[in-house]
Amino acid sequence: MAEVRHILEGEKMRPSRFLATAVITTATLITTAGPASAAPAPTAPRDVGTLGGDWSNPTALSDSGYLVGSSQTATGETHAFRWRAGHLTDLGVLPGGGASHAVDVNERGDVAGTAVTRTGTARPFLWRHGVMRDLTAVTGDAISVTGLNDAGRVIGTRYTATSGQYGQAFVWRDGVATDLPGLGGDTLADDINNRGEIAGSTVSADGAETEAALWRGGKLIRLTPPVGIASMAVDVNERGQVVGTVRVPDSGWHAFLWENGVFTDLGALGGTESYPVGINDRGQIGGNAGDNANLRAVRWHRGTATDLAALSGVTGLATAMNGAGSVAGVADLGGSRGVVWRGASAVDLGPLDRGVTGGSVQFINDRGLVAGTIAVTGTGSHAVVWDLGRP
Repeated sequence: MAEVRHILEGEKMRPSRFLATAVITTATLITTAGPASAAPAPTAPRDVGTLGGDWSNPTALSDSGYLVGSSQTATGETHAFRWRAGHLTDLGVLPGGGASHAVDVNERGDVAGTAVTRTGTARPFLWRHGVMRDLTAVTGDAISVTGLNDAGRVIGTRYTATSGQYGQAFVWRDGVATDLPGLGGDTLADDINNRGEIAGSTVSADGAETEAALWRGGKLIRLTPPVGIASMAVDVNERGQVVGTVRVPDSGWHAFLWENGVFTDLGALGGTESYPVGINDRGQIGGNAGDNANLRAVRWHRGTATDLAALSGVTGLATAMNGAGSVAGVADLGGSRGVVWRGASAVDLGPLDRGVTGGSVQFINDRGLVAGTIAVTGTGSHAVVWDLGRP
C-alpha cells in the first residue's frame, strides 16, 4: 500500500490538491452554539466493504451512483473497485499483475486510473465493460491519471527523465494521446468537463512562474490573475467557469472564479486564506475560508460569500459540493462527524472516528448520496455511503 501511494500520490502530487489538503488537514474544527439543525436524518452509513482485505478507500462518485476507489485484497494487494447499489466489483489489474488504483468514474460507469506493474511502472488505464485497457498511446516513465469525462476522454500527467517536478499534462481520446501546450515548462491537468475543456496549471520554462490554465479545443487559455504571485485552476463546470487558487501578495492563497476572461478573487471571509472544493453548473462554489488555523465552510454565488457556520450554527470544513449547492464536510460535534450543509440546515451524518483511526467525508452527488470512510477494523477504514435523498 505504501509503495503504491508513493508512486501515485507522492513527490509528483499536483500542487493545488496538495496545498488545499495540507491546509485543511491542519485547520481547527470548531462548533458554534447549537447542535446540527433537525433536518431530515440520513440513512445509516452503508458499508461498501473490501475486496477481502482490511481497508477500502473511495476516490470518485458519479451522479448515477457509481463509487470507485481502491481496496486491499485478501492477498494484501491493492486493486481498483467499482461499487453501485450494493454490488462491489474488483476491477483487477493489467496483464502481468501488480496493483491498480481507480481515480475517476463517468456516468456510464467507465473507470480511469493508474495501474502499477510488478516492476514498479505506473501506467494509465480505462476500465470499460469488464476489461481493463492500458492506454498505450500515453508514453513516459510514469503516468498519473487525474480525470475522465462522459465522452471517455482521460486526462493526466506523464513523466520522463527530462520532466520537471510536475511533468507533462495529456489528454487521451479514442486511442490517441495529445500533450497539452503550456508556457514552456511543466503542465498539470486537474479536471475535465463533458465539453472537453480542461482546467489546470502551466509552469514557465525557467520554473519560476505557475499560472492557472484552461485548455479549450487543445489550445491554451491563460487565466492570468490581475494581481498575484502564482495561480492554479482545479475545477471547471459545463459552462466553462473555472475555479482555483491565487497567491495574493501580503495575504495567502485565495479562491478565484474565472469566467469569460474575467478573473475574480473570492476573498477569504475576512481572513487570509480560502480554497475551493468545486463549482457546480449553477456557478455555486463550495470551499473553505478564514485563517490558516481556523478555516470554515463557505459557499460563494454571484459575488456573495455565505458563511455556512453562521447560517446553520455548525462550523466545519467543506470537502465536496453537488449540483444543488449542498456542501459536505466534517465538523467537530463532540468528536469528528460528517455533516452536510443544505440550505440553512446542517445534517449530522454521525461519528467518523473509532479509536485512533479517523474517517472522512469526500463526495456528494446530485442524488443525495454521500461517500467517505469510517474506521471498522483495527488496521484500516472502509468506504461507506450515506443516503440523504434528493433535496
